[in-house]
Order: sequence, then C-alpha cells, then structure tokens
Amino acid sequence: MKVILVIASALALVGLPVRGQAADDPVASAPGHTLYGDPAVPDISGLWLGTYTLRPGDTPQTPVAPQDTTRWAPWPPPLTPAYRKQADVLDAAAKQGRAIGDNGARCLPFGVTQMLTIGVYPFEIVQTPGQVSVWPFSQMPIVIWTDGRSHPKDLKDSYNGHTIGYWEGDTLHADTVGMLPSIPISPNARTPHSNKLHIQWTLRRVAADVVHMQITLFDDDAFTEPMVTTELLRRKAGPNWQEFDDISCFENNRNQVDSEGAPGFTTF
Repeated sequence: MKVILVIASALALVGLPVRGQAADDPVASAPGHTLYGDPAVPDISGLWLGTYTLRPGDTPQTPVAPQDTTRWAPWPPPLTPAYRKQADVLDAAAKQGRAIGDNGARCLPFGVTQMLTIGVYPFEIVQTPGQVSVWPFSQMPIVIWTDGRSHPKDLKDSYNGHTIGYWEGDTLHADTVGMLPSIPISPNARTPHSNKLHIQWTLRRVAADVVHMQITLFDDDAFTEPMVTTELLRRKAGPNWQEFDDISCFENNRNQVDSEGAPGFTTF
C-alpha cells in the first residue's frame, strides 16, 4: 500500500494525473500538433500510458508474497542454475532491506524492459522516416531504426541497447540487443540476466486510442525458456497530458545506497 501511495504522490507532484482520475482524457490533440511524420507507415504516434497488470482477482492493495505479483510469464522466472543462485542472493538481500540490483535506487536509467512495462509513467512515440522514437517520461529515448540497417557488429552494451525494426502490415516489429546485465526486468529488480538478453517486441494499434504491445525476452545464458508479457497502451491527449514538469532523480533523493548496495538516508 505504501508503494502505491508513494507513486500516486510522485505523479501528483510532477503534474501527472493519477490513474483513476475522472475524465482525464477528452482525446484530442493540440491544434496543428502532430507526432506522425511518416505517412508511409501506420500511425502509432502520440502519448501512451500502459497498464500495471496483476494476478487475476488481485487489486493493488492485495498483500502478496515477494515476487508474487508480476506481468511476466512464466513465473517464477525460468532461470538456469547459475542465475538462480544470483536470484537467491538478491532475494536474501531484499529480505534484509538491501536493494542490490535496483538501478532506481542509484538514480541510474531503468533500461528498456522496465521503461516499456512499468505502467506508471507515460511515453511519447514520435514517427519520422527511417525511425520510430519512444520517449519515456524522464528517461532516455529508445530509437527503433526502420531504415533497413543491422545491429552494429562492435556494439557496446548500454542501458537501452540498440533497436532495429520493420513494418509488417499494421504491426511494427522491434529487435533489441546489447543491453547491460544490470538493467532490471521484473518490478522488484530481482530477475538476473546476462548481456545476451535479446528482446523482440511488437507495437500494433488495435483501436483509435489503444496500442497492443507484446514483449518476448530471450537469454541463452540466464533463461531456460523465453519470458513473455503483453501490454495495452492507452492514448493520453487531454489538456492535463500536454505538458509535464521536468524531474530529476538526484533532486532530494532519499534512497541513496552505500558501497554494499544497501539503501538508506543520506545527509546532503
């Protein structure tokens, strides 16, 4: 319950409507404003907010065991023995109140999987010839290159990796590689993976104001089988969603960590 309250408070502070507010979306763009700059392909541009799915029958207030509420299948994660040992270390540290592996506690970028599936902050999709840019709120953009290029052979691992894509009918297929093993997958940041993580995802507009997104994770070192999730993105275009305040994780951050990864208060 505390987590939900903190998220709601944070959204209110930065000027974002809290999900569940009444009538937050008369869906209409500002006059003369468009993010759709590539009429040769289907239009998936706009501001979108995902859903935070739970187990059937649960509500955000339902008490659940650690790692029991997730959007990924299968669950628990199908980890190889070596990576199951890493997960056990992360779980044990979490029970002691230590946030090992939590990039957010260090003000580091979330990475692709967390940004696409967090379901709390919106992201904006901008389409131009040869690329589709996904701009998550307060994070670095994910550029999907659709100009026919391949992944670089000398790619250096990064938080967002490198993404290429192509259109098949009304569906955008994206392929992401080259991600750091430190980026989180599950919301609790306790699903380890290697730098061989490979993401294949699709975006398809299924209604005027709904985009269907499916994400599949592959990792030959860490997983015994792929992990999959589905997300429904809803368009946000009312007056409350046209301009956002900027924020910084470092501004009055109260969740700094020590040299061993334990979170706590820091005196500035």
